[in-house]
Amino acid sequence: MYLRALQPTDIATYADWGADRLFCLHAGWTVDLPRSAHEARWRRIIEDPVLVRLAAVRDDDVIGYVDLHGTELGYVVGPPSRWGQGLGGAIAQLGLEHAFKVLGFDWVDAEAAETNHASLRILQSLGMSETEQRGEDTYLGVLTPTRCFRMTRESYLRQNPVPEGK
Repeated sequence: MYLRALQPTDIATYADWGADRLFCLHAGWTVDLPRSAHEARWRRIIEDPVLVRLAAVRDDDVIGYVDLHGTELGYVVGPPSRWGQGLGGAIAQLGLEHAFKVLGFDWVDAEAAETNHASLRILQSLGMSETEQRGEDTYLGVLTPTRCFRMTRESYLRQNPVPEGK
């Protein structure tokens, strides 16, 4: 599995995911948008110079993406048929690797709704430290507290040492 820049050919895949109501509810996407709206949104994202969004690819299939908006990490696995296979953790790990090794970040933050147990497990399994509970957000139609996490470069490198000779 690897990350790469988004490509115009990815738009159809992400627009397909946008037609899936369950996926949209879990990912925080607007539900019931027409396909053309999803396609237009993804064209804008590809051209956005501020948001770093990278396609997560396995065996030439787009299986998710990573966001790095400032120091904030986000990740998505799609479609729902791929959930529960450990891909979220693998994609989030690739996002951390990109943030620290490619972009040179000193820290990375992430947030998860308190009721999004899968994302909480992923952030904790990555070794991210919970820093605070901040405000509330809607997840699956329910207002829920938001839990915040952080990982520093030092902590990341301790957990993921660079092999000698590299």
